[in-house]
Amino acid sequence: MESNAPRWLTIAGILSLLWNLMGVWSFVTNWQLSKTDYAGLPEVQRELWNAMPTWTWIAFAVAVGCGTAGAIALLLRKRLATPLFLVSFVAIIFQFSWPIFMTDAYSKMGAELVTFPAILALMGALQFYLARRWASRGWLK
Repeated sequence: MESNAPRWLTIAGILSLLWNLMGVWSFVTNWQLSKTDYAGLPEVQRELWNAMPTWTWIAFAVAVGCGTAGAIALLLRKRLATPLFLVSFVAIIFQFSWPIFMTDAYSKMGAELVTFPAILALMGALQFYLARRWASRGWLK
C-alpha cells in the first residue's frame, strides 16, 4: 500500500467491495429465481421478467463483475479501479434503460420503477468519481 494514501481508503474499498458483492448476490438470486418466487412477484414485474432481453442480463453481469473487480483493484491501490468502475457505471445505465425507457412499466409502477436504479447509478457514478479522484492524487498506482 502507498504510504501517502489515507487509512480510510481501505475502509472505502471494503465498503465498495461489500456493496458490489451484494450486487453479485442479487444477480445470482435473480438468475436462479424459483417458480415459487416468480409466482409471488406482482404482475407487472412478472411481465417485465418474461420480456427481459438477454442484453439486460449481460449488462447486469458486466455491472456487478466490473464493480466487484473495481473494488478489489481499489483495495489493491490499482489505477485499474477507475476504468472498471466506469464500465460498471455504463453497464448499470444500459441494464436499466430497457425497463425505464423501452417498456410501458413506468405508467404501471411510477417512481417505484426508477428509485432503485437511480440509487444504483448514483453509487456507480460515485465509485467511478472517487477512484478517478484518488488516482489523480497518486493514491492508486
